[in-house]
Amino acid sequence: MQVESATKWRVPPLDLSAVSVLTNEAERRWAHGAAVAAVANLSTRSVTTASDGDQRTANNATSNTTTANSSTTLTAKKIVYGADGLPIDPRDWTRANVWTWLINLAQSEGLDISPELAQKFPMNGKALCLMSLDMYLSRVPVGGKMLYRDFRVRLARAMSL
Repeated sequence: MQVESATKWRVPPLDLSAVSVLTNEAERRWAHGAAVAAVANLSTRSVTTASDGDQRTANNATSNTTTANSSTTLTAKKIVYGADGLPIDPRDWTRANVWTWLINLAQSEGLDISPELAQKFPMNGKALCLMSLDMYLSRVPVGGKMLYRDFRVRLARAMSL
């Protein structure tokens, strides 16, 4: 039995240079998805309650469920933005926010800005939280430590609020 080369099965890098996601567009999509899920949950509960046979109880349960779901749906987290246009809490960052952070930090610190830089971090802020220093250094050998430190400072600052 022959073992095939690991390079044969290597996944090509993502070309994200043509992708532009507006922050408001992404937030609108997420909010729309949450509203659709709440409506689907509401209709499932009312059908289940109506199958019990008592229509009056079903109507009361549906109105109670509507009140409970609307109060749950409306308690969304308010995102606060900093002076740089990014959410203060890095865990709220979208991919576009991560790329903005990378480009701004690379410009301010004199790092090489290339389309490959964004391709090395195709993730949101929650994924950045899971990365270790070694993971940053493997993606950006020159400047990875600075990126890691800046992200951790922002995260610590947000968690202390």
